[in-house]
Amino acid sequence: MKTPNFDEAIKEYFSNLELDENGGQWRVCRFSGNKFYVRPDDIAFYKAHQVPLPTLSPNERIRRKLAFQNSYNLFKIKSAYSGDSIISQYPSNTPFKVFGKTEYYGDKWNPEDYARNYDRNEKFFPQLQKLMLNVPKCNLNNNPNNIDSDYCNNSSSLKNCYLVFDAHSSEDSAYSISPFGSRNCFDCFDPFNCDTCYNCFESENLFHCYFVEYSKDCLYSYFLYDCRDCDHCFGSVNLRHKKYHFFNQPLTKEEYEAKMKEINLGDRNVLQEYITKFEEIKKKAFNKQDHNEKSINCSGEYLNNSKNCFSCYYEIGGENLAYCIGGMAIRDSYDIVGGIEVESCYECWGRSDNYGNKFCDIASSQNMEYSVFCRNCHDCFGCDGLSNKSFCVFNKQYTEEDYNKLVDAIKTKMLADGEYGEFMPPELAYFPYNISIATSYLGYDNLEIAKKYGYKIEEVPENLYDIKEGVIDSQDVPADIKDVGDDILSKVIFDRKNNKKFRYTKMELDFYRRNNLPLPLEHYSVRLANLRKKFGSIVLNFYERNCDKCKKAIESTYTPEDERIVYCEECYKQEIV
Repeated sequence: MKTPNFDEAIKEYFSNLELDENGGQWRVCRFSGNKFYVRPDDIAFYKAHQVPLPTLSPNERIRRKLAFQNSYNLFKIKSAYSGDSIISQYPSNTPFKVFGKTEYYGDKWNPEDYARNYDRNEKFFPQLQKLMLNVPKCNLNNNPNNIDSDYCNNSSSLKNCYLVFDAHSSEDSAYSISPFGSRNCFDCFDPFNCDTCYNCFESENLFHCYFVEYSKDCLYSYFLYDCRDCDHCFGSVNLRHKKYHFFNQPLTKEEYEAKMKEINLGDRNVLQEYITKFEEIKKKAFNKQDHNEKSINCSGEYLNNSKNCFSCYYEIGGENLAYCIGGMAIRDSYDIVGGIEVESCYECWGRSDNYGNKFCDIASSQNMEYSVFCRNCHDCFGCDGLSNKSFCVFNKQYTEEDYNKLVDAIKTKMLADGEYGEFMPPELAYFPYNISIATSYLGYDNLEIAKKYGYKIEEVPENLYDIKEGVIDSQDVPADIKDVGDDILSKVIFDRKNNKKFRYTKMELDFYRRNNLPLPLEHYSVRLANLRKKFGSIVLNFYERNCDKCKKAIESTYTPEDERIVYCEECYKQEIV
């Protein structure tokens, strides 16, 4: 893209920067007031991508993007297109026009009909906001290739899934967060390539596993924590390459099978007894100072098979990244949230198959800036909802030459006005902050702080149903799955503890029966919230503490007050591997 005026302006900006003796610069976040350091490597990236230095700290940059996503709150509203009832991530009082999936991806409307001219006398973001308020939005943030998975959100390539979120390439699963390539998983958090699992957490390559956490390559096991390559094990921690272990004690095959026959986990009271025992034995487990694996020259947490990543959180296969969170196969990028196969992008929601984008929330596109909900586009600026388009500004088509001239003028003015260079401001967020993903985890959930920074806190109407007939108290649901009849499917369950009503589905009843597990008594939203709470804060912080074995000083994501046993990497490997 040819932008000579902007090129000259950004060149002058960098020539006027005052850097320290190392070539970096300390800055003060204009939201939090906290100091943060812009490293020499960061400045080289910003120069190469022609963006000014950030005015927000890394955490506040993440907060800003998280405020634009609502994964877990679903509402029943009327389609602005047909008037039909639809499930939506937008509440009924949203200012946006919301279409159902088939309506949104159909050919009955054209986002170019909402095109507007750029006004050089007005700032950019108020104009973008007007466009965004006019262009219809899809009810859910799902890839259109999902099959029979209408009650899921922020997902792609799902089949026969129900209330599954942040998911990819999974099927026959329900009430789970971030399943990837998994099948038959219920009440799980981040199961990667797992099959037939229940209440499993941060684990991969599991088969017929239940209440298994931070484990890999395990089969037919229950209540495991930090185990690898285990088969038919129960109630154990830190195991490697074991079979027939019961509470970390080896048994013969016959002894193990005899033990298992005595335990009826289909009885809720028995199950709760073993859940309590499991919580106790986890306190004796050895924990590595971080959860990074097979990563080179990286700083962060939950980094796997990654290289040259700085201050990143939850990246798989990342390379040459900084300040990124929750991605897979992200390369040569800064400040990306989520995403699969993203390269050379800055300050974006990653989504999928993006290259060279800045300040966007789009998919399968290249060289885009300040655009949302576009697909298969390239070289567009400030657009919403376009598909297979190029050289557009505010959804209006231009020739390549005219596009370059207009974008040059817009970016030059934005830079002068202090608008250019960071993700869209809080007032453009699609959702009230209090239902955004930012508040779904610990770390960014303080609403008063968010309100002070300009994020919208609004009362959200709930879908209330005055159902009186066929309602039973959850405490009246049989304790043993063997005592549950098919008539439970016609009942409305009142979760008195959380003041919520719900129904069981045939899919989950069949799952619990097949796997001899009792029916849950709490509303699904509470169970999912408990999984997120268990994951902990999504703000990346490191704390100084001492290895509980060799006593050397280490940096860890575990706070000094955390009573779990935490080892440095060397001691952990000596003890476990």
